[in-house]
Amino acid sequence: MKTKKLLGLAIALMCLAACKKENPVIEPTEPPPVEKPDPLELLRDSVSYVLDGKLMVQTETLGRGLINAKTNVKLDSLVKQKEYISGDQDSVMFGRFFKFTDGNRNGITLSFVKKYNKNQAQPASNQTSLFMPLNKLDLFSVGERKFALDFSRNNSQNGVVFELSGDNYGLQTNGYSSLVYHALLKPELQKQSKFEITNLQKLKSGKYLLEAKFNASVYRGDGTNIKKIESGFMRVKINPESIYF
Repeated sequence: MKTKKLLGLAIALMCLAACKKENPVIEPTEPPPVEKPDPLELLRDSVSYVLDGKLMVQTETLGRGLINAKTNVKLDSLVKQKEYISGDQDSVMFGRFFKFTDGNRNGITLSFVKKYNKNQAQPASNQTSLFMPLNKLDLFSVGERKFALDFSRNNSQNGVVFELSGDNYGLQTNGYSSLVYHALLKPELQKQSKFEITNLQKLKSGKYLLEAKFNASVYRGDGTNIKKIESGFMRVKINPESIYF
């Protein structure tokens, strides 16, 4: 009798062990950590500044793109009021522009321009004849920039260019393009101005966060109707992998 009881107990223990194997106890585990998005990636491109005592905030981007132009332009001849020009064949004026608006009438285009020898540049792609520098981020290195007063005219100066639209259409930091009918702007116009790139930071996505602060004089292309831009700030994300950033 005892033997039968022991045999029954052994069979019960074996069944219990089998049940445990078939239904293992799952120990509670902590959920995998959720990677939080980088708050810098969420920042919107924007420009803000004070003009005529009014704070202008522009967060809508109308576009961005690449600039190529002749450098060290000179007048060869004037025929029937048409200007014939030539430039340096060994270099290119390269630039990037960023165009912002407040969603209504007012906007600003900020351009960064610099001369490069063509041996420091390369074709932007197989589908275009545009050039871009070998060092794509050189144009945005941290530090101060001058204002390129002769941009779209002689194209001999490196720096930044502002053009306003909307209520302040026609105000800019550079002069008119004509080499004959308008004099070259004097540097004194921007004597009290300053543009400084304060931050160029690589983000997790591979893009870069660019930040700058500035104040400037804006005027007609002949240097008249001068107004002051104060307390300026710019923030954009740029992507070196893209031709147009």
